[in-house]
Amino acid sequence: MDFINQFIAMVNGAKLITVLVLITIDFVLGVVVAVKEGQFQLSKIGNFLNTSVLYFVGGYFLLGIAAAFEPQLAMLVTGAWLALDASMIGFILSKLKKLGVPVPE
Repeated sequence: MDFINQFIAMVNGAKLITVLVLITIDFVLGVVVAVKEGQFQLSKIGNFLNTSVLYFVGGYFLLGIAAAFEPQLAMLVTGAWLALDASMIGFILSKLKKLGVPVPE
């Protein structure tokens, strides 16, 4: 039970919420861009979930598991969270640019 509590403490809370919110925003914007460009395909939604969600969140959770076993890795969880958030923000800005929103370079 101690392992589970350590894992939840590492990946849960504000970190997990921000990751999920950014993934949701990226997903919605991706659908809007695809519809706008006339390239929307329902099958691509599965690809998005398989790549973005599985790779990003799955990797983050695996790092959380490793840090629960080895507490010295706890800083890596925060670093991975920052990198994940930065990546998602970059994806979101790219999609906003495709929609014509002025985004600084």
